[in-house]
Amino acid sequence: MSGSLASTRCLVLNVTPSKIIYPPTGCIFYQLVYLQIYTHLQGWYDLLTWMLKHSPKLQVLKLVGECKDNDDDFYSLGCEWNKPKCVPECLLSHLKRFVWIRYDWKKEKEEEVATYILKNARGLKIATLTTNPIRPGQLDKLKQRCKTRKKLDGVLKASGTCHLVFKFD
Repeated sequence: MSGSLASTRCLVLNVTPSKIIYPPTGCIFYQLVYLQIYTHLQGWYDLLTWMLKHSPKLQVLKLVGECKDNDDDFYSLGCEWNKPKCVPECLLSHLKRFVWIRYDWKKEKEEEVATYILKNARGLKIATLTTNPIRPGQLDKLKQRCKTRKKLDGVLKASGTCHLVFKFD
Protein backbone atom coordinates (compact mmCIF):
# COMPACT_ATOMS: atom_id res chain seq x y z
CA MET A 1 0.00 0.00 0.00
CA SER A 2 2.70 2.47 0.89
CA GLY A 3 4.10 2.55 -2.65
CA SER A 4 0.91 2.37 -4.68
CA LEU A 5 -1.97 4.31 -3.16
CA ALA A 6 -0.02 6.54 -0.79
CA SER A 7 1.08 8.80 -3.67
CA THR A 8 -2.40 9.04 -5.21
CA ARG A 9 -3.68 12.58 -5.90
CA CYS A 10 -7.28 11.70 -6.79
CA LEU A 11 -9.31 8.86 -5.31
CA VAL A 12 -12.91 7.71 -5.87
CA LEU A 13 -14.26 5.13 -3.40
CA ASN A 14 -17.45 3.21 -4.14
CA VAL A 15 -16.88 0.22 -1.90
CA THR A 16 -18.43 -1.46 1.10
CA PRO A 17 -16.32 -0.14 3.97
CA SER A 18 -16.79 -3.34 5.98
CA LYS A 19 -14.91 -5.20 3.22
CA ILE A 20 -11.95 -2.83 3.31
CA ILE A 21 -8.79 -3.98 4.98
CA TYR A 22 -7.49 -0.69 6.32
CA PRO A 23 -3.77 -0.17 5.83
CA PRO A 24 -1.40 0.06 8.77
CA THR A 25 -1.66 3.14 10.94
CA GLY A 26 1.42 4.71 9.36
CA CYS A 27 -0.11 4.89 5.87
CA ILE A 28 -0.87 8.48 4.99
CA PHE A 29 -2.11 9.86 1.67
CA TYR A 30 0.27 12.84 1.58
CA GLN A 31 -0.48 13.64 -2.07
CA LEU A 32 -4.27 13.18 -2.02
CA VAL A 33 -6.05 16.42 -2.96
CA TYR A 34 -9.37 15.05 -4.31
CA LEU A 35 -11.51 12.44 -2.57
CA GLN A 36 -14.92 11.18 -3.65
CA ILE A 37 -16.85 8.74 -1.44
CA TYR A 38 -20.19 7.15 -2.27
CA THR A 39 -22.49 7.26 0.77
CA HIS A 40 -25.01 4.57 -0.14
CA LEU A 41 -23.26 1.66 1.58
CA GLN A 42 -23.29 0.79 5.25
CA GLY A 43 -20.24 2.01 7.12
CA TRP A 44 -19.27 4.90 4.87
CA TYR A 45 -19.01 7.12 7.95
CA ASP A 46 -16.01 5.13 9.22
CA LEU A 47 -14.35 5.30 5.82
CA LEU A 48 -14.83 9.08 5.70
CA THR A 49 -13.35 9.54 9.18
CA TRP A 50 -10.36 7.34 8.32
CA MET A 51 -9.71 9.11 5.02
CA LEU A 52 -9.95 12.60 6.56
CA LYS A 53 -7.47 11.58 9.25
CA HIS A 54 -5.01 10.13 6.73
CA SER A 55 -5.23 12.77 3.95
CA PRO A 56 -3.56 15.89 5.35
CA LYS A 57 -3.49 17.85 2.07
CA LEU A 58 -7.04 17.10 0.91
CA GLN A 59 -8.51 20.10 -0.93
CA VAL A 60 -11.75 18.74 -2.41
CA LEU A 61 -14.15 16.39 -0.66
CA LYS A 62 -17.09 15.08 -2.67
CA LEU A 63 -19.73 12.82 -1.14
CA VAL A 64 -22.22 11.17 -3.49
CA GLY A 65 -25.55 9.79 -2.25
CA GLU A 66 -28.02 7.43 -3.85
CA CYS A 67 -29.33 8.09 -7.35
CA LYS A 68 -32.89 7.33 -6.37
CA ASP A 69 -35.08 8.93 -3.75
CA ASN A 70 -35.12 6.23 -1.11
CA ASP A 71 -36.92 6.43 2.22
CA ASP A 72 -35.26 3.21 3.33
CA ASP A 73 -32.57 3.56 5.98
CA PHE A 74 -31.15 0.08 5.44
CA TYR A 75 -27.60 1.27 4.90
CA SER A 76 -27.43 3.54 7.92
CA LEU A 77 -29.21 1.42 10.48
CA GLY A 78 -26.94 0.49 13.32
CA CYS A 79 -24.22 2.82 12.08
CA GLU A 80 -23.03 5.77 14.06
CA TRP A 81 -20.71 8.44 12.83
CA ASN A 82 -17.82 8.79 15.21
CA LYS A 83 -16.34 12.14 14.41
CA PRO A 84 -12.56 12.30 14.67
CA LYS A 85 -11.14 12.81 18.17
CA CYS A 86 -8.97 15.61 16.80
CA VAL A 87 -9.85 17.82 13.85
CA PRO A 88 -7.98 16.39 10.84
CA GLU A 89 -5.18 18.50 9.37
CA CYS A 90 -6.94 18.70 6.00
CA LEU A 91 -9.88 20.51 7.61
CA LEU A 92 -7.64 22.86 9.57
CA SER A 93 -5.45 23.84 6.62
CA HIS A 94 -6.30 22.62 3.14
CA LEU A 95 -9.93 21.74 2.36
CA LYS A 96 -11.30 24.37 -0.01
CA ARG A 97 -14.31 22.71 -1.56
CA PHE A 98 -16.96 20.43 -0.10
CA VAL A 99 -19.62 18.95 -2.39
CA TRP A 100 -22.41 16.59 -1.41
CA ILE A 101 -24.40 15.28 -4.36
CA ARG A 102 -27.84 13.91 -3.50
CA TYR A 103 -27.54 14.94 0.14
CA ASP A 104 -30.36 13.30 2.12
CA TRP A 105 -32.03 16.15 3.96
CA LYS A 106 -33.88 13.93 6.43
CA LYS A 107 -31.02 11.99 7.96
CA GLU A 108 -29.58 13.38 11.19
CA LYS A 109 -26.29 11.54 10.72
CA GLU A 110 -25.71 13.23 7.39
CA GLU A 111 -26.54 16.57 8.95
CA GLU A 112 -23.92 15.83 11.65
CA VAL A 113 -21.27 15.15 9.00
CA ALA A 114 -22.09 18.32 7.03
CA THR A 115 -22.16 20.42 10.22
CA TYR A 116 -18.82 19.02 11.40
CA ILE A 117 -17.14 19.87 8.11
CA LEU A 118 -18.61 23.39 8.03
CA LYS A 119 -17.60 24.04 11.64
CA ASN A 120 -14.03 22.81 11.23
CA ALA A 121 -12.84 23.50 7.67
CA ARG A 122 -10.96 26.77 8.15
CA GLY A 123 -10.02 27.30 4.50
CA LEU A 124 -13.34 26.24 2.98
CA LYS A 125 -14.33 28.48 0.07
CA ILE A 126 -17.50 26.76 -1.12
CA ALA A 127 -19.79 24.05 0.19
CA THR A 128 -22.45 22.78 -2.21
CA LEU A 129 -25.30 20.48 -1.22
CA THR A 130 -27.61 19.11 -3.90
CA THR A 131 -30.61 16.85 -3.61
CA ASN A 132 -33.01 14.77 -5.63
CA PRO A 133 -36.10 16.60 -6.91
CA ILE A 134 -39.29 16.68 -4.89
CA ARG A 135 -42.23 15.11 -6.64
CA PRO A 136 -45.77 16.50 -6.46
CA GLY A 137 -47.47 15.63 -3.19
CA GLN A 138 -44.27 15.61 -1.14
CA LEU A 139 -44.81 18.82 0.81
CA ASP A 140 -43.41 17.18 3.96
CA LYS A 141 -40.07 16.67 2.19
CA LEU A 142 -39.98 20.30 1.15
CA LYS A 143 -40.62 21.39 4.75
CA GLN A 144 -37.86 19.09 6.03
CA ARG A 145 -35.38 20.40 3.48
CA CYS A 146 -36.18 24.00 4.37
CA LYS A 147 -35.73 23.22 8.06
CA THR A 148 -32.39 21.49 7.49
CA ARG A 149 -31.21 24.22 5.12
CA LYS A 150 -31.89 26.85 7.78
CA LYS A 151 -29.97 24.82 10.36
CA LEU A 152 -26.96 24.38 8.09
CA ASP A 153 -27.09 27.99 6.96
CA GLY A 154 -26.99 29.01 10.63
CA VAL A 155 -23.93 26.91 11.47
CA LEU A 156 -21.01 29.02 12.66
CA LYS A 157 -18.49 28.21 9.95
CA ALA A 158 -14.75 27.99 10.63
CA SER A 159 -14.13 29.84 7.35
CA GLY A 160 -15.40 33.39 7.15
CA THR A 161 -15.25 33.25 3.35
CA CYS A 162 -17.26 30.05 2.85
CA HIS A 163 -20.18 30.25 0.45
CA LEU A 164 -22.87 27.70 1.23
CA VAL A 165 -24.85 26.72 -1.87
CA PHE A 166 -28.01 24.63 -1.89
CA LYS A 167 -29.16 23.13 -5.18
CA PHE A 168 -32.49 21.42 -5.60
CA ASP A 169 -32.35 19.34 -8.78
